[in-house]
Amino acid sequence: MPRRTAGGCLDNFRKLSVIHTTYLRFVGLWALDSNSSALSRYLYFVYNKVILTIMFVFSITLFADICTSFDDLSIVTDDGCIFAGIVVVLFKVMIFQFRRKKIAQLLREVIDSCRRLCTFSIGDEEKILAKYLLICRISFYGFSTLGFFLVIALLFFVPVEDGELPVRARYPFDTTEQPGHSIGFFVEACTVSVGITAIIGVDSLHTNLCNLFLAQLEILNVHFRKCGGNRRDASAVRDPRDDLGGDSRYAIPSTVKIGKDNYDPGAIRSSGDDSAFAERLRRSVRNHQRLLATMDDFNEVFSAGMFVQMLSSTSMICLTGFQATLVIGHNSNTCKFAIYLAAAVSQLFYICWLGNEVIYQSARLAQSQWLSEWNDKLSAKTGRLLILSMIFSRRTLNFKAGVFYVLSMETFIAIMRGSYSFFALLSTMQSEGDQ
Repeated sequence: MPRRTAGGCLDNFRKLSVIHTTYLRFVGLWALDSNSSALSRYLYFVYNKVILTIMFVFSITLFADICTSFDDLSIVTDDGCIFAGIVVVLFKVMIFQFRRKKIAQLLREVIDSCRRLCTFSIGDEEKILAKYLLICRISFYGFSTLGFFLVIALLFFVPVEDGELPVRARYPFDTTEQPGHSIGFFVEACTVSVGITAIIGVDSLHTNLCNLFLAQLEILNVHFRKCGGNRRDASAVRDPRDDLGGDSRYAIPSTVKIGKDNYDPGAIRSSGDDSAFAERLRRSVRNHQRLLATMDDFNEVFSAGMFVQMLSSTSMICLTGFQATLVIGHNSNTCKFAIYLAAAVSQLFYICWLGNEVIYQSARLAQSQWLSEWNDKLSAKTGRLLILSMIFSRRTLNFKAGVFYVLSMETFIAIMRGSYSFFALLSTMQSEGDQ
């Protein structure tokens, strides 16, 4: 089998992103290619508006049913599960509608930035990119499969009485008679199918960018550590005091006196490859600065959507768990809410895990710079570069969700705790109502 190259992995990342945008284009939430005919673009524009209208109509009817049944906790929580999910879908879809060009440009910039980072290869880039490409593929196809079963469960596995719709909603016409029932079912089937397809495409494109950022950070860590060229692995370095009789590289010469006055700046000389070290360090600093700027643009585009995601995830997990306890014994409803809960928790866990990994990898940059063998290449030029590099590394990179959340495992645990608190409150209210 031919050896995979960094360029080949990046091309596969690009192809995977094309699949994500194809998902969105298929459900009318992206845009046609620029070489499409004027008639095709006009028809697609109409298709886009029809799909958005249907989704907004469904969300309004769902909200109306919540308002009219506010005294029935089981109905409110049942509708609330779906409403919280559709709010996230609509909010993220609108972000992609208004910032589509910015997102497409950001995707090109991230892939090109990663390609430039891998231009001066040191041998580990292919392995790192292949690892994150595999993660992207597994998550995409996994969530696609989960989404397919969720659509089937919501539309066809829910036990309903004659004339009722799979999802409760308040329509301005009688849905127990034809053609009202067919119209209502079409609205719900279209919204559920399009909504789940859209959220898979939107979140997969979002996490694709996150994985590319994470790959760049890991590659940067390797580049910083290997600025000194051929070097020993840090794990193999021993304390000289542990083995004075070993390799001469670790032995302390008898003429050296250890003390605070032992430092002699004039005795330190840059080695013959000082210019190569400085160039590698300078190149890594530039790549790090580029990554900082790109991640700022990323947070500007996606932080609002992730903030709504955090709020809605708390509601979805809480309400879905509460409904799951109410329908114990009804196999179809249990299956529906089990899949819905699994989708909500796994989606939240995945994006928080990615954010946590970015924080960890960015925090390692200062350590990687310290292990770059700068002490063997010390000069005024390399000293200034190292100080500048460490100043930039003091800023920990992260994925933001508004101004209140930073995506991390701590955030995931906090949301799960909040969801459980609301779940306990609802259970108490339900118990008091039964009494």
